[in-house]
Amino acid sequence: MLTPLLLTFVLLNQAPAAADGPITVLIAPADTAGVPGHVVEFAQEHVAEQARSKGLTVIRMKDFMRKLSSAKRRQLLKCKRTELRCLTALGEAAKSDVVLVAELLQRVDGYRVGTKIYKTSDGGLVSENLIPGVREDGMLDALTQSLDAVVPQLIRQLRPSQAPPEVPQPPPDTTPSTPTGGTEPPPGDTLVKPPPGDTLVKPPPVVEPVPAKPAPKANLRRWAWAPAAVGVASAGAGTFFFLKARSKYNELSSGGSPDSPIRNPDELARDGRSAQNLSRITFGVGAAALVTAGVFYLFPGDEKPVQPTVTVGPGGGMVGLVGTWP
Repeated sequence: MLTPLLLTFVLLNQAPAAADGPITVLIAPADTAGVPGHVVEFAQEHVAEQARSKGLTVIRMKDFMRKLSSAKRRQLLKCKRTELRCLTALGEAAKSDVVLVAELLQRVDGYRVGTKIYKTSDGGLVSENLIPGVREDGMLDALTQSLDAVVPQLIRQLRPSQAPPEVPQPPPDTTPSTPTGGTEPPPGDTLVKPPPGDTLVKPPPVVEPVPAKPAPKANLRRWAWAPAAVGVASAGAGTFFFLKARSKYNELSSGGSPDSPIRNPDELARDGRSAQNLSRITFGVGAAALVTAGVFYLFPGDEKPVQPTVTVGPGGGMVGLVGTWP
């Protein structure tokens, strides 16, 4: 009696896992290029969480490597993890159904992000989904989008009974619509019917605007005498101050006479400098006024006449013209 029962238990323990059980997936090291290490670590954790939320049994590298012997661990660590032979060896050591590899590659147009799933038994590609042109801040969203595409394909191949039925998309309706109760108008024509009770009113004729006449320009020639008078008066004042300054200079240079010596030469020099500065200023004002009078007389109707400018400094003065010369 006990022998058949023992044989039954042995056969049950050696039987393969049920086909309806959850799919075990090993999260292999990611295939990366030009991506910082901390970003790769976050991406691996994100892939593991997303795969677990979709009903897969997730096995991580650090979880099963510690359970292996040191010799087996060294053997697996020496293999090139981007090669398919190494991936299948990792899957067999982890006893997983498939191996999932995340791809994070830097390219000219951004990053190419996606996932690939291989069978542990023969290394066949189950499904893959790669998204190009991804920015660094959109890598996790791209990985989620890629897993949404590859996991249903994985379930359809390994667990067809658990796969949700595909809903066929109806073809787009290309039949042109025809108005109810009437005939279709010929191509290119549009029927426009006015509402009942409305009367068609002709638009008023278009009247071209008449260009406005420009305003008459001011005649400045009759005012030319005013700056001319100021110029003459300033020239006379400048001559007076110039003669005064020259007289002070001659008196200071001669040193006075024995009968009337110079008692205060500093005050005499100060008076001479003041007269000299006043002479320069009045000469500058006079020159500017005479130039203005000439402009008024020569260009009486200019909208933007030439304006004279005067600049007086301790070392001299400057007279100029500002405006648009015709």
